[in-house]
Amino acid sequence: MSILACYAKGIRTASARPKIILLLWAANVLFASIAYVLFASVFASALGPSGAAAGLMKKADMNVLLEAIVNSGRPMGVMQAALFAVILIYFLVSIFLQGGILRGLVESSPEARSGRVFFDGGARYYGRFFRLAFCSLLLWIAAAVVFIVLNIALRAVTKNSTNEQLTFTLSLFKIAFVLFLVFLIKMIMDYARIRMVTRDANKALPALLSSARYVFGHPGSTLVLYYLLGLTGLSILALWRLVISPIRMTTAAAVWAGFFLTQLFIASRGWLHLAYQAAQLVNFQSQKTLLLYNAVAPRSYDPHLRQGDSHV
Repeated sequence: MSILACYAKGIRTASARPKIILLLWAANVLFASIAYVLFASVFASALGPSGAAAGLMKKADMNVLLEAIVNSGRPMGVMQAALFAVILIYFLVSIFLQGGILRGLVESSPEARSGRVFFDGGARYYGRFFRLAFCSLLLWIAAAVVFIVLNIALRAVTKNSTNEQLTFTLSLFKIAFVLFLVFLIKMIMDYARIRMVTRDANKALPALLSSARYVFGHPGSTLVLYYLLGLTGLSILALWRLVISPIRMTTAAAVWAGFFLTQLFIASRGWLHLAYQAAQLVNFQSQKTLLLYNAVAPRSYDPHLRQGDSHV
């Protein structure tokens, strides 16, 4: 199956799963709300009746941050600990959601879109995906080593250079390279989860290594599909910014309109995440089907071969 066909099928599949999109939206809103409440409450208690704090909710003011950091170390420490706990819980919940999403996508029965299948998948693959996340540290360490070596090499090149344009260009290159490594590891993780679900595999490390070989063995289809979906996400972000930027939050109607558009954007992120999983699942299954066909397909007849000869 072509890359565009995988992309189109992933988009259609994601659009046909509104319940999962709603669940992903609810999870994002819940944890974002918790983080906001923690930040606002601890920050307000740290600053007290500060003049800088009066405009905290109206605009971004660096004086607020500086005053809190200088004068209120303990409340800021509490806030950091609380935010770390929220991030950790979100990470653990996201592992559960990944299992539910893939189970619903792989399941071919009429109940594939039911809540029972989703939560059953989340519970069934939770331990496997947690071990997979732990094993992924190997990839992150390897990526860090690669970046450190590259950074040392580039520093040697620009050690005595006074060319600001070259320094700026290399800085952009390093940022782009870091993003490439991050997205590459995330993509390998996606295919590892897909492999574990489609094959009902229990061992995380073999699945991770096999998926890494699969990605590097099919760089064209995997990378192009991943970045095509990424461009879709950037287009949605640009469209959201284009629509919401002219809105001035000076009236209740404008505030509600901005709130509604923001919720649509958050829901679109869940839709895009689902499209990623669906499209990559189709790509993985189509590649495996092609390999299986090539392995068992009968040899084509060649009139130039004598009876008993072989193509091999």
